[in-house]
Amino acid sequence: MLLFIPYEIETLTQERPWANWLVVAACSLVSLAAFWGELSEEAIESLVLNGWTFPGIIGHVLLHADFSHLTGNMVFLWVFGNAVCTNTSNWLYLPTFVVCTLIAAVFHVLADRSPAIGASGAINGVVGIVLAMYPLNRVNVFWLFLVRGGSFQCPAWGIILFWFAFDVWGAVTGGDQIAYWAHIGGLLGGVSIGLLCLHFGWFQLTQLDHRSLLQILKGEEDE
Repeated sequence: MLLFIPYEIETLTQERPWANWLVVAACSLVSLAAFWGELSEEAIESLVLNGWTFPGIIGHVLLHADFSHLTGNMVFLWVFGNAVCTNTSNWLYLPTFVVCTLIAAVFHVLADRSPAIGASGAINGVVGIVLAMYPLNRVNVFWLFLVRGGSFQCPAWGIILFWFAFDVWGAVTGGDQIAYWAHIGGLLGGVSIGLLCLHFGWFQLTQLDHRSLLQILKGEEDE
């Protein structure tokens, strides 16, 4: 099995991303409490995304199937979430993450309807914001195939579009018990949020940043 695991995005660090740390901590603590039997079955069931129940639509990001599911999602959230949070605003990041959660949940319920847990849809929203803000920034990726591994760099747009194509293929073929439509909806929602916030100046790049996706679409050149 071939795995691609991002571990760093080359972005500026303008403030400590405590809001993203808070989201990572919340997801980890609730999931670990469920693993260790510290949550009742009723509490767990209420947090599952299963139809249009509000606790599930928001709370499904806090639950994960097992430790590997939790670890994989938190690695992605740490890498991409920190890159967004540290360069936008801690106070903007929290509501933005909630909106990504809602978009991913709506896509999943409309397209799939099967019960789902995990933060991957919302995280894909954050990844979509990275695509909108930093498509040309390099991402350091660790790869693992069977017993061999290594690392490489590629522009954010390349690895993100690769993952998106994988999700589209999974949604079309099905069968893996993965919420592909939540991933797709989250990414598309995140790109839209990023473009909108860049357009209105709610998210701003510095003079040292590469062009954003919005600038590329407008045909603007590097200064």
